[in-house]
Amino acid sequence: MKRAITWGIGALAIAGLALPAAAADLGARPITKAPAVAPVIPYSWTSCYIGANGGGKWSNWKTNEFLVGGVITPVGPSGFATNNNNNGTGMGGGQIGCQWQAGNWVFGIEGDGDATDLRRTFVAGPFAVAPFIPGDAITFKNDWQASVRGRIGYAWDRLLVYATGGVAFANVKATLLLVGFPAVSDSNTFTGGTVGAGIEYAILDNLSLGVEYRFSSFGRDTFGLGTAFGVFPAGFAFREGLDTNEVTARLNWHFNWWGTGAPLH
Repeated sequence: MKRAITWGIGALAIAGLALPAAAADLGARPITKAPAVAPVIPYSWTSCYIGANGGGKWSNWKTNEFLVGGVITPVGPSGFATNNNNNGTGMGGGQIGCQWQAGNWVFGIEGDGDATDLRRTFVAGPFAVAPFIPGDAITFKNDWQASVRGRIGYAWDRLLVYATGGVAFANVKATLLLVGFPAVSDSNTFTGGTVGAGIEYAILDNLSLGVEYRFSSFGRDTFGLGTAFGVFPAGFAFREGLDTNEVTARLNWHFNWWGTGAPLH
């Protein structure tokens, strides 16, 4: 009996000595680290860009008076259509600009040019006053416009909302069509102001898509149409004004020489 107890105690001692050695053989548990999370870098609108635009344009032709021999003659008594006739057309062209972002604010300058086809014809009716006769007409056509504008906007990462304003130019051609005579024309470049607003979204790092609205007022200018084949021996001129509203879709390619996506400072 004593011998059995002695053997049992010895076996337990041997097992106790063996356990640490077995644990050592298993090796230390490996230490793992969580994967690094890449920092979120805000999108930067700092860039120069070039793009294309297209949309619609609506005009308000403000025809007020003839000047015959320098004497103002209102449109109404001549029997022509009255003031503020409106029409619309499509338009398309391109823009180029540069902008800089500070915090969430974006400041820039942009120039654009577009082809248009605005037309309006004023026709003398049955109550035309001499020297006009029924069917005499004056046609105005606006075939291009351009502007140079400042821009200021506020960005939420890839979304930019902005206001814009500056100087605008529009070419207008006036054509006098007297019944029985060839047409007589004169062309002027109107200068006025333009204001508007837009929204733009960077669909890719270098590509943005937007929509812009603008109102432009080009004031009034005078078209000299000569004596019109002796019908107006003292000389004939026509004074015309133009306001426009336009909505365009815009696609811009950004040359990000300063690095799109760079941290903002």
